Amino acid sequence: MNTSKYAFCAFLAVSASVSTSVIAAPLMNQLGFAPDAEKTVVFPGNDANGLEVRDLSGKTVLKLKAPDVYEWDYSGEEVQTFDISAVKKPGTYRLFRGGEYVGTPIVVDKNVYGDLVKASLKWFYYQRSSTALTPQYAGKWARAAGHMDDKVVIYGSDKATGGKGKGTTIKSQRGWYDAGDYGKYIVNSGITVFTLLEIYEHFPKYADSLTWNIPREFPKYPELLEEVRYNLDWMLTMQDKDGGVYHKVSTLKFSGSVLPENDKAQRYAIIKNVTATLDFAAVMAQASVVYAGIDKAYADKMLKAAEKAYAWAKKNPEVFYKQPDDVQTGSYAPGDENGKDEFRWAAAELYRATKKKEYQEDLKANAFTANGAWWGDVNMLAAFRVALDSADFEKELVDAAKKVVMNEANNLRAVGDTSAYRLPAFPWSWNWGSNSAMANNGIVLVHAYLLTKDKSYVDGAQQCLDYLLGKNPHDITYVTGFGYRSPRNPHHRPSESDMVDDPVPGMLVGGPHLGKQDINLDGKESWKCPNYASADKPALAYIDNRCSYATNEVAINWNAPLAYLAAALEAIYNK
Repeated sequence: MNTSKYAFCAFLAVSASVSTSVIAAPLMNQLGFAPDAEKTVVFPGNDANGLEVRDLSGKTVLKLKAPDVYEWDYSGEEVQTFDISAVKKPGTYRLFRGGEYVGTPIVVDKNVYGDLVKASLKWFYYQRSSTALTPQYAGKWARAAGHMDDKVVIYGSDKATGGKGKGTTIKSQRGWYDAGDYGKYIVNSGITVFTLLEIYEHFPKYADSLTWNIPREFPKYPELLEEVRYNLDWMLTMQDKDGGVYHKVSTLKFSGSVLPENDKAQRYAIIKNVTATLDFAAVMAQASVVYAGIDKAYADKMLKAAEKAYAWAKKNPEVFYKQPDDVQTGSYAPGDENGKDEFRWAAAELYRATKKKEYQEDLKANAFTANGAWWGDVNMLAAFRVALDSADFEKELVDAAKKVVMNEANNLRAVGDTSAYRLPAFPWSWNWGSNSAMANNGIVLVHAYLLTKDKSYVDGAQQCLDYLLGKNPHDITYVTGFGYRSPRNPHHRPSESDMVDDPVPGMLVGGPHLGKQDINLDGKESWKCPNYASADKPALAYIDNRCSYATNEVAINWNAPLAYLAAALEAIYNK
C-alpha cells in the first residue's frame, strides 16, 4: 500500500471534518477509480445545490446540477446520486456543494485497486493452518503454528458408505482456516478455490504479474497458484480410499478467542457426503486443467481424485450431510439440499478436463437453473464454465448456460441503473454474508462482459465494488485496512487474540442484514451482541464489533469474490 498517499488523504479527511456545514458528506468508493470507470457519488438527503469537482489547484473540471431525489428501500434514506464519470484525467479531486468542500478526496488513476487485490489474496496466507507465520512474511501478525492435524480422528461410524470407523486417525494437514474460526470445510473451500482459479483462468497475464510476499515451495508457480495449492493439498487429504470426501475438519465446538497454538481440542474429520464429494470433484477437475501446464504430475493426481470422487457420488446420490447432535461447528448444509447443482458443476468441470462423453450426458440430463452463486447453490459455477468454455460443450448446453448468465446479469444491471444507490442487489442479496453476495453479483456481471465485451456490465461490476469500498450508508469500506474508515474489530480469532491493535488487512467482513443471529433478543444470553438491535433496514443492520459474528465475521468464500472482482477491474481497465 502507498502509505504516504493514504496518510495525505487521511489528513485532508480530518481537515474536512471541522467544517460547520450541514451539507451531507458524500458516500463513494474510498480507494478511487480507473480513468475510464463509471464513477458515482451518493449524497444522503435532499439538497438543491449542484456539484463541482475541482482538482487540487482549485480548478473546476466538472459542474453538475442537483439530480432528482430517490429513496433506497434497503436503508430508508432519500439520496441524490451524481455521475462524475466525465472526470477521466488521472489526479486527486475534491467535491464542492454550495461552494463548500465536502467529504474526502477522490483519486482517479490506474492501478487504484492493485494493493487491494494483493492484500485480499495475501489474507489466505494469514489463514494457513498447520504452519507458523514468520515475521519475514507475516510482519506484526506473525504467529506460531497451530492445528498440525497429523492425528485427526474420523468421527463416528459410516458403515453405509465405507467409512473407517470411530477412532481411526488420518493426517489432514495444510489448508486454510475457513473464517473467524479454525475449522476447515470442503464445501466452503470448493467455491473459494474455484473463484481464485478463475482469476488465473480469465486474467492470466495479470495474475502472473502479482506478488505479495509469501514463502515459496514451488518457485515455478505463479504466487496465486502457490497459495491455492496450499489448500488443494489439504483437500486431497480429505478423500477416503473409496472416493468419498469428508465434510470438514474441526473440533466438536468452536474455540474461544485464542490463537491457533492455544486451541488444543481434538479435531475430527466428519462424515463423508455427496455435496462435499462433488464440490471436491469439481475443484480438482478445474485445478487439473489450470495446473497441467506447470505441474503435470500434480494435475494428473488431482484429475484422478476428481473422477474417483464423482464415481462415489454417483453411487451415493442421497448421502447428504446431517450435523451430528454433538457437533456445533459450521454445518455448511442448506436445508433444501438435493445435490443437483453440485452434480451440474462437477459434470461440467470433469467434461472440460477429460472430454469423456458420460460427463456431458449427465450435464445434459440436469438442466441449468437461474440462481446466484454461493456455497449453498453452485449452479451458476456450472453455467460460468459452460458459457465461457463454449468450444468444449455441445451448442444446446452452451446456449442454455449463456442464457442463465446473461439473464442474471441483465437483471442485475437493470437494478444497478435504477436503484437510488446504484447497487445491483436483489432482495435476497441481503443475507448472512451480504457483502459476498454483492461481490458475487459483480462476478456475474464480469462474466457477462467476458461473453459480450459490453462495457455496461463492467460498469455494473464497478457499482458492486463501489458499495464494498465506501458507497454505503455506513460510509466505510468493508475491507480491513483500506480506505479512510474500515472495520477495526472483525469477528476473527487471530485478530482478536494477537495483541495487535490493527486487524489483519485485506479481510472482507460479512456485512449488514436483518438476521441478527448474534443479538441478545430474549435477554437470556448476555454474551450476545446487543448493539444494533434497533436497525430495521437490511443495509443498516451492521456493527463493527467482534461479538457480531452475523455481520462482522470474515470467511474465505467472501474474500475470494472480493479478490476476483477487484482483480477483474484492474485487469480490464489496465489491459
